[in-house]
Amino acid sequence: GAFAEAQARYLAPDAAAVSQLVRVCRDKHIGVVAHFYMDPQVQGVLSAAAEEWPHIAISDSLVMADTAVRMAEAGCTSTGGLEDRAAEGNRGEQGGKFRRVYRLAESDIGCSLAEAAESDSYSRYLQQAAHTPNSVHVVYINTSLRTKARAHALVPTITCTSSNVVQTVLAAFADVPGATVWYGPDTYMGANLAQLFADLASGAASDDDVRALHPAHTVDSI
Repeated sequence: GAFAEAQARYLAPDAAAVSQLVRVCRDKHIGVVAHFYMDPQVQGVLSAAAEEWPHIAISDSLVMADTAVRMAEAGCTSTGGLEDRAAEGNRGEQGGKFRRVYRLAESDIGCSLAEAAESDSYSRYLQQAAHTPNSVHVVYINTSLRTKARAHALVPTITCTSSNVVQTVLAAFADVPGATVWYGPDTYMGANLAQLFADLASGAASDDDVRALHPAHTVDSI
């Protein structure tokens, strides 16, 4: 099926592409950071190349930027960002440590989450939040600056990434009494959050388990 085909593309990358990537990165001192959302054949090539050139990493957006900074400190003079928002974020966070930041393609790579947050339906979602007392909006980092600014003008907005979304949402509830948290635009992650909190509240976890996620919470507060 489709999953098996994707797995095969990841596990059996193009050997010529791997060799070429390693050669170019090594010769030009290039680091490469890529998002988990990349196609399996791209991740396969990158993962195989990383066994020969250590400055290649696949992660979420926040870790991408932090990793790129470490690559600069280790001697890489350029970085390649394989995702639009992450490439721009790397350019900003590195603060001039790199001479060049490359992108996978000259055309817009795009991000479905960023586009979803600029839709009319998401605007209506934010308007509903703005009319709800004690609202806090938690938005995925890969949305545009315009989206974040527009959202914050309507409702207090916190940016998160997939590696800290649980802690960010719990912090919002801990810091704002009677909060209503509006998460978006990733409905898949939102559903996972709802399920996680439901499981924690059902008695599947102890207070110590919950405090490991955020020290201000217990099973009862979840």
